[in-house]
Amino acid sequence: MKIVSKFLMCIAILSIVIVGCKKNPEDENPPTGNMQSVTLQGKVMDASGNPLSGVKVTTGTASAYSANDGKFSFKEAEVVNKRAIIKFEKNGYFVLTRSGIKENEMFIEAVLHPKGNSDISIQTTFDSKEAKTLEVAGMKVNFPASSIMRADGSAYSGTVRADMLYLDPNNENFTGMMPGGDLAAIREDNSEVILISWGMTDVNLTDDAGKPLQIKTGSKAELTFPIPAGMESNPPATIPLWSFNEEKGIWIEEGKATLQGNVYVGTTTHFSWVNLDEPARRVTIKGKVLDCENKPVPFVKVTADQTSAYTSSTGDYTVVVPEQTPVTLRVTANGDSDSQFVPGQPGNTTYNAAPLKVPCDEDEPGEPDEPGTGTHIEKGAIKYSMSGTVIAFTFADKGWKFRWDIFDDEVSTTSNIAYIINHFNKTYWLGYQDGNEGYWQDMPYDFDGNTGFMAPSIDEEEMKPYQQPNNITIAGKSCKVFKISYGGTEITIASWNGLMMLYEVNGELVWIALSATLDVPEAAFTKTFNVSWLP
Repeated sequence: MKIVSKFLMCIAILSIVIVGCKKNPEDENPPTGNMQSVTLQGKVMDASGNPLSGVKVTTGTASAYSANDGKFSFKEAEVVNKRAIIKFEKNGYFVLTRSGIKENEMFIEAVLHPKGNSDISIQTTFDSKEAKTLEVAGMKVNFPASSIMRADGSAYSGTVRADMLYLDPNNENFTGMMPGGDLAAIREDNSEVILISWGMTDVNLTDDAGKPLQIKTGSKAELTFPIPAGMESNPPATIPLWSFNEEKGIWIEEGKATLQGNVYVGTTTHFSWVNLDEPARRVTIKGKVLDCENKPVPFVKVTADQTSAYTSSTGDYTVVVPEQTPVTLRVTANGDSDSQFVPGQPGNTTYNAAPLKVPCDEDEPGEPDEPGTGTHIEKGAIKYSMSGTVIAFTFADKGWKFRWDIFDDEVSTTSNIAYIINHFNKTYWLGYQDGNEGYWQDMPYDFDGNTGFMAPSIDEEEMKPYQQPNNITIAGKSCKVFKISYGGTEITIASWNGLMMLYEVNGELVWIALSATLDVPEAAFTKTFNVSWLP
């Protein structure tokens, strides 16, 4: 009998151990990412909407820095469980990881907030031996005394530097500032859901040397979330808590918060981003943004309340929203906006929205076209129309060679001139078109008002380009920048892989690419001129 009792006791103890060691879904499925081909473009901004340069952007084994206009681009991205993961870091700012379902073409927006004291952030220090409450915008995080350790689990005693950010779902930058971007999440039962956010917070703990700290094993920090404006009616008794897994780029369910008066109170045992959210099944909304001529509008942001998406090069977008939740689709482009109400839909369904319409990208009558207006890819070349003149740019991928084919408004093949500048072995090419025949010629060049061309009159050294310290990003491409000075005129050229992306004369922008391609047929550089690809 004693043997049976001891056996049953062992079984009971084993059961307790098994239950107590239940793993979090993220532990059961460690992330395994790989680099995959993708046309990934994006932009980094500060909270005021200004471009943010010098931001380190990392996706897997690839990294780059945002340019002066805040833009960046990659040809590959790290993908974990079908999600592309992109990390943004800049000294003095909160680190942000953005993610989304991997598509062949992606545009990622990131809004970084500076560390320090503001209406939604706080920076302070405290002694690790003492209790401390951080509070900003109604959000509170309470640390018990002696509850801090080093990130590697070793003991820590000393000064703790704390940086805290609170993101209310009503914040105008909510969709660009939150981690992830589509509020995708995994529940404790491993089911996939989308979240309805009631607010989220990020807390960074470091020592005096800037090394990361964490909550001590066995300790908990208490979280107090305010109820956001507009969500006060019939709040639920409990709402799940979620932490953001940066390796997977997704929210993971971890506990719950309980309604106490007009706030929600819960706890966490570690800090990444922590989110107070209701889970729901997903509804996929698909749509298109068109201009006044029913042409697609690429790379513009479409918001659906708490989530958003950017249109592709074909003007299409896909955005995910919670089930049975009415949302309003909004887009702003070309100086105007459009919106569309979408009633709540059943979960796990797709809703095809009517096209959102914005004005055409046109200037006021009588004003010259803006640089780049109307450019597009056409069989390996870029066409640009301005003031009744059609300029076709074709490009070679050998060195820095650019061909300009200039036509009148009737696209005549008898009135055109083609010029080439080739910075390859420090030579300069000039070619011109006479009727249907053309030729290339090694020489510097100048212009004659009567003929459009004259023999060299500038010493080659006077035209020697120099590279500027920083590259620039145009149409998502990191371009090298050169200047050519001659006769008191300065020409600035930005090039990407042999493509001319920008052309300036004395600081005035003449032409800038909106699109780019490497697929340029060799026939584009034959001596016989052919304009058959033009409409």
